Amino acid sequence: MTTRPATLAVPLAAGAATALALGVYASVHEPSGRDFVLTGFDSSASWKSALASVTVFMFVMQVSLGLRLAGRIGPRVPPPPWARDLHRLVGTVAFGISIPVVFHCIWTLGYRSDDARLVLHSLLGCVAYGLYVAKILTARRDERPEWALPLTGTILGIVIIGVWWTSALLHYTGGTS
Repeated sequence: MTTRPATLAVPLAAGAATALALGVYASVHEPSGRDFVLTGFDSSASWKSALASVTVFMFVMQVSLGLRLAGRIGPRVPPPPWARDLHRLVGTVAFGISIPVVFHCIWTLGYRSDDARLVLHSLLGCVAYGLYVAKILTARRDERPEWALPLTGTILGIVIIGVWWTSALLHYTGGTS
């Protein structure tokens, strides 16, 4: 298989467009202000922090599975046939778990530029979804460079941790969230 770095142009452009569209929508949308609390939680901050934490945990699982699939960790035998499917399933579930969080952030709260932490949180959130699009589209490219998928996945994970750090961590440590 011939690798061509130019094949990354479409996934990266689609990811950038996704991040930009989310950011623009969040900044022009009038927040509904209609807060909602999921059953079993005492506030929207509680359930959003819990789902964000599960997403971060699943990223750690993704990294572990990815390293195993690449032969970087684990026994020196090929990974089991189901490992690739599990890797995809974990990523899909993590994405699904994050949807209610981003919906609440954008639809209910909207974009606020009066707080540097919230601006950083909003930017990282938009970039995370853009990177998710870029990663999935990169995974579907046969002619991608070998380094492209691990790099986009790693950057996505770092950004997800940044989103978590700027909100859920503060919730758990008693700061604002």
